[in-house]
Amino acid sequence: MEKNNLKSIKQKLLFIFIVAFCFCSHSKELECQGAIIRILNKITTEKSLYVIPLSQTLELENARIIIYRCVKLDDDSGDDEIALMSHKLETFRNEEDFFGWTFKSSQYLNTPINPIYDIKLQECLIDDPIFLKRIPL
Repeated sequence: MEKNNLKSIKQKLLFIFIVAFCFCSHSKELECQGAIIRILNKITTEKSLYVIPLSQTLELENARIIIYRCVKLDDDSGDDEIALMSHKLETFRNEEDFFGWTFKSSQYLNTPINPIYDIKLQECLIDDPIFLKRIPL
């Protein structure tokens, strides 16, 4: 139970930091309509890109991923892209479920934990991709 509380506190602090950073800095925000995520299968080393419209579900072998929001940030210190992502493992335990912001520039700062897949934000898409699509690499 202590582990879940610590994880929850970390996620809340990260969220507060992001919100404060977005409102306090003089950055331009560009709301996007979809995202491209890179998924690496840790077992087979197969890499794929998925084009995901907002709020559509990507079903993997052991998880479901939804991108709720994707934003391109442009400020004096540089550009970045962030996505609000949900990652739910298909298990009875919800200890590894993830709901939070992922960053393109700092890919390992806040990422979903999946025993089979490595999941990273590749790009936010300005135009609506309409359909979910897999692009093998």
